[in-house]
Parts: sequence; structure tokens; C-alpha cells
Amino acid sequence: MDNRRKTTSLLMVCLFLSFALGTAIPAVAEENGAEGINYKVSISKDTTTTSVHTKDGQLIYEGNNDVEAIEAAVNAVDEGIILFNSGTYAISSPIELKSNIELVGNDAVLKGYSIFNISNATNVTIRGFEFSDPDEAYLPVVGDVGLIKFENSNNCLIEGNKFTNFRSYGVYLDVTSPSYHNEDITIKNNEFLDFGYCGVMIGKQSSNVYVEENLFKDINTRKINVNSYGVAVAKGDSSYSYSEFIYIRSNTVENNPVWEGIDSHGSSNLFIEDNTITDCKIPIAVSHSTSDDSYSETLHDVTITGNQIQGYTNGQKQDSGIYVIGGHGGVVLKPITNVKIADNTIRDVNNWLISDDGAIVLQSVDGATVENNDINGVGGTGINLENADNVVVKGNSVASMKPISGATQGLEIISCGSNLAFENNNFDGTVEVPGI
Repeated sequence: MDNRRKTTSLLMVCLFLSFALGTAIPAVAEENGAEGINYKVSISKDTTTTSVHTKDGQLIYEGNNDVEAIEAAVNAVDEGIILFNSGTYAISSPIELKSNIELVGNDAVLKGYSIFNISNATNVTIRGFEFSDPDEAYLPVVGDVGLIKFENSNNCLIEGNKFTNFRSYGVYLDVTSPSYHNEDITIKNNEFLDFGYCGVMIGKQSSNVYVEENLFKDINTRKINVNSYGVAVAKGDSSYSYSEFIYIRSNTVENNPVWEGIDSHGSSNLFIEDNTITDCKIPIAVSHSTSDDSYSETLHDVTITGNQIQGYTNGQKQDSGIYVIGGHGGVVLKPITNVKIADNTIRDVNNWLISDDGAIVLQSVDGATVENNDINGVGGTGINLENADNVVVKGNSVASMKPISGATQGLEIISCGSNLAFENNNFDGTVEVPGI
């Protein structure tokens, strides 16, 4: 009888331990992971140690070097999700990513000047992180450094991240060889906050790039860089093709007191649509600029539609609203062709320029439609055409103009050629010289 009681007691202890251990293992997995994410490998960090585990609990790395830990995680996965659990990870050198992986942050902060390089890769996704430089406040821009940098890669997604306090580029699409291209890259629903130079830089030989529904805010407010941008497309030259099919849509850009909200120095098939741009010295600027003074290609098909532009009203210097400027160097070298500027709302731009001024400025353009734009509170000139041919200006409204020097002008025409058409534009009483 005593032996039977002892056996029963031992069985109960074993069952208790079995249940206890059985509940403990899932608890650890849940602590190291995020519910609903089917990850292959997870990275965790406490005050002293960074560890990497497979989903079934196998230890891959344990130590105090975050770069080594992340590299071990990347090397352990042929394809699938790498989960970064809560913590601040110090990235002292950039980590090379490979194809067919997804990096997911679960309250993870990554600090470094250059964090991820995506080179010769396809199907890479990065979502849910906070990225920043390691400094307390960003420093002046240095070289071609991006928190996330692409080269010769395609079919990638950067989504739902926060980029803050960085000095150079948040996301940078770069090429270092004429044989390299970046294609089918989407940068969506991210925040770029309080940075020094450029949120997204699209370099040469990029195509089918989508920059959509992002927030760019407080750009170079410390004024330590000469230029700064929310989104920019890089210059071309004689050795590289220009970027094409670039879509910059439905973004919000706020507070760039030094330079431009959205900029392109060299792209064909460029679409700048439905963005909201507030308190930027130059809201939108599209030009044909090169780094070697060569104009081997004609840029074409630029669409700027549906944007909401609000200039400074606090007395800070505010330039014109939308610029489209073809290649020129004293004379017209390569006009931009097939331009459409339509359905934009432009408020309170230009409070100091007396030339190259206007809510909309077209220079060195051949073939353009300027249509149904709502212009209010602009200084000096409503629409400015210089060295422009084959232009239709119709259905625009210009109201509440403010004098800068001399009479306010609804339309200014300088050295333009043939085939200029003006139809059904509306100028209120503040326009002293309609110009038509």
C-alpha cells in the first residue's frame, strides 16, 4: 500500500513538472517573438547580452556584439522573417542583406550611421523599426551614407519605419557602375523626422520607384547644411542613364526652412501627385541638372498634379511654389518636354523674389499644359513662362496677390517662342497686370 502511494505521488510530481515545463516553453517563445509573426529566427537583447534563436529555440548566437548577432541571424535564414525584439541595437558597421528575407522590428531601435546595405538582392522587406544616427543631434551631411542603402537591387519594400536624427540619407538608392540598376522599390508609410539632409534620395538608373504616404518633417531646421530635401532624385551625367518612372505620391512634407520639399535633378516619366507640402522654402523643384555639364538625353513626361502647397506666413523667406527648369547654361541646351501641371492648390508662396518668381515657374520647357491650378496669396507673379514653347495655360485661378516690386502680374512671359495658348483663366482685382 505504501509503495502504491509512493508511485502515485511520483507520477503526480512528474505530471506537474511536465505541465509546468510545457507552459514555460511557449511563454519564452512568446516573450522572444511577436504574436502572429511566423518568423524563422528572432533576435533579443537585454542589458548585457544579444542572443539569436530559431523559432524552435535553437541558440545561434549569444554575445555582446549587435552587428555579429544580426549577421548570424541573416546567415541562418535562406528565406523568411527575422524578428527583432524590443531593445536598442548599436550598429557600428553596415550589415549586408540578401535576397528573399523580411526584417521585422518589434519595438526595436537601430542606431548607426549606415545600418543595412541591400546589394544585388531581390525581394527584401524592412518594416517596423526605428532608425537613427548614434549622436545626440545630427551632424553635417557626409558622403554617400544611408541608414538603408540599395545598390543594383529590385522588388524591395521599406514600410512602416521611423527614421529620425540622421545627417545624410534615410533611404538611398545608389549605383556605382553603369551596369547597375535599382528597380521596383517601394518606400511607403514611413516617418522621416528631424534630420539634416535628405529623407529619400533616388540615385541614377532607378526605375519604377514608389515613394508614397510618408511623412517628412523638420528638415535641416538647425540649418547646418546648405541644401536639404524631403525627397530628391539625383543628377544625371554622360555615363549613366537618368532615372525613370518615379512616383512621389500622397506624401506629407513639413518644415524645410533651407531648401526643397520635393526635388528632381534628373528623371523622365516623373509623377509628383497628391502631396501636401507646408512651410518649405521651395516646395517642388524639377530641373535638368548634370554633374558633368553634359545633356545627352532630353528629359520628358513630368506630371505635377493634385498637390496642396502652403508657404510660410511668418515672414521667413519663401521662394516660388513649383519650378520646372530644363537644361540651360546661359542658353537653352535641353528643354524638358511634355509637362503637365494641373489641379494644384498653391498658397502664400514667394515673399521676396523679383525674378524667376511665381506660384508656377516654367523655364526651358517645350510642350506643357498648366491647367486648373488654384493660386492664392502669391507674391509678384502668378505664372511665369521663360524660354517656353508650345504651352497651354487654361482654367487657372489667381487671387489675392501681394506686390513684391512693381505691379502684380497674373502671367509673365519672357523670351518665349511660338504656340502659346491662354484660355479661361480667372484673375481677381489684386492682379494689376493680367499679362494676356
